[in-house]
Amino acid sequence: MKRLSLKTRSILLALIALAVFIPVTVYVLDKAYTSSLTQAKLNELKLMNLALVSAFEVENDRPVMPDFLYEEQLNLPDSGYVGFVIFRDKIVWQSASALHVNVTKPASLPAVGDEQFTAHYEQSNDDANAYFAYGFTAEFATNNDFVPVQFFIFNNREEFAAERSMFLNTVWQGLSVLGLLLVLVMLVGITVVLAPVRKLITEIKHTSEGHQQQLDGAYPKEFSGLKKSINHLLETEAQQRKRYKNSLGDLAHSLKTPLAVALGANHLPDDARDSLLQIDRLIQRQLKRATAGQKGWQAPVSIAPVMSKLKRAMDKVYEHRNLTLTIEVTDEPLFYGDDTDLFEMLGNLTDNACKAARRQVLLKTYREGPWLYLIVEDDGPGIAASVRARLLERGNRLDTYTEGQGIGMAVVADLVDIYEGQLTIYDSAAGGAGIQLRLPAGYP
Repeated sequence: MKRLSLKTRSILLALIALAVFIPVTVYVLDKAYTSSLTQAKLNELKLMNLALVSAFEVENDRPVMPDFLYEEQLNLPDSGYVGFVIFRDKIVWQSASALHVNVTKPASLPAVGDEQFTAHYEQSNDDANAYFAYGFTAEFATNNDFVPVQFFIFNNREEFAAERSMFLNTVWQGLSVLGLLLVLVMLVGITVVLAPVRKLITEIKHTSEGHQQQLDGAYPKEFSGLKKSINHLLETEAQQRKRYKNSLGDLAHSLKTPLAVALGANHLPDDARDSLLQIDRLIQRQLKRATAGQKGWQAPVSIAPVMSKLKRAMDKVYEHRNLTLTIEVTDEPLFYGDDTDLFEMLGNLTDNACKAARRQVLLKTYREGPWLYLIVEDDGPGIAASVRARLLERGNRLDTYTEGQGIGMAVVADLVDIYEGQLTIYDSAAGGAGIQLRLPAGYP
C-alpha cells in the first residue's frame, strides 16, 4: 500500500466502497420491493376472497355456489389461482381453476371475522409449489343456527418469484452500469484533481535539472504555501552553497600563505619540510572533497565532450608513447553533478591508465537503468588482486599505494563516495587494469 500512487489508492477505495454499497443497496431494494409486492398480493387475494363470500349462499342447510364467478382467474384451469370453501370442516366447493391441483384443508382455520394470510404456504410434502394463502371466516345462518364458513384463495408463487427475479436482475444491471460510470467519472475527476500535483512534480524535476531557477507555475491556493516554501528553500540552498564555496576558498587562500612561508624558511629540517608538504596535500585534498558534489540543482553535464577534451590533452602529454586512446559512448548519457568533479574523476583515471598502458587505453560510458557507468581500461601490467582488495576496504587511505595511482585514486574514490556510487577494479580484456565507476544516473 505504501508504494501505490494516490490515483491507484483512490480507485481501490472507490471499488471497495462500490463492492459494499451495491450489494447493500440491492438487499434494501429487494426487501422493499418484496414487501410492496406482498402487500399488493394480500390486497388482491382479499378482494378475490370477498367475491367468494359475496357469491356464497346457504339454502336448506346446504351450501350453494354459482357455476361461474366474477373473478375470471378462478374460472380458468391452471391460472395459478385456486379458491375453495370449507363448510362444517369439509371442503364443499373448489374453483374450476383447481382442476389439476390437489386441494387439502389447511391445518389451522381463522376464527369468525378474522383473516389469515401466509406468504409461503405448502399444501403437502408432495406438492413442490409454494403458495400465497389468504383465508377468511364468515358466519352464515342455517335453518337451526349460525355456521362458520371458511373461504380460501391460494395463489402460486411462480409468477411472483419471476417478477422479483426480473426486478433483481434489472437492479443489478442498473447498479453495475452506474458503478462503472462512477468509476469512470472518478478516474476523470482524479485526473483533473491531480493535474496540479503532476505539474508541480514536473516543475520540481525541471528545476532540479537546471532548466529553471524556481517554481513559477499557477497552482490552486492549497499549493501556494508549498510553492512558496520550495522557492524559499531553493533560494536558501543556492545562497548557502555560494557562501560555503566562498568560505572554503577563503580558507584555502588563508592557509596557502602561512604554508608557503613555512616551507621557505632557511635551515628547515627535511622531516619538517616533508610534514608541511604532506599537510599541504591533505588540505588540498580535503578542500576538494568538501566542495565536491555540491552540485545544487543545475543542468546535467554531457560526458562525451569531457572525454574528447581528455583525449586531446592525453594525446599531447603522452605523444612520445604513441598510445591509442579510444572513446566509446552509448546513448549520450548525462552526469548529474558538477563538471569539475566529472573531469577530476575521468582525468585521474585516464592519466593513471596512460601511465600504465603499453599501447591502448579505452574510455567507455553508458547508462543502464538508474545507473551511469564510467569505465577506463588499459593494457598495462594491471593491479594486483591483493592491492585491489585493500584499495576497496573501508577506512584505508588510498594515497599510500604506488605512485601514479595514489593521490589520484584517493580523489576518485572520495568523489565516488560523495556521489553515492561504487568503484570496481578488475582485469581488462586487454590484460591490464579496468576501473568501473557506477554513479546515480539522475532522473530517467
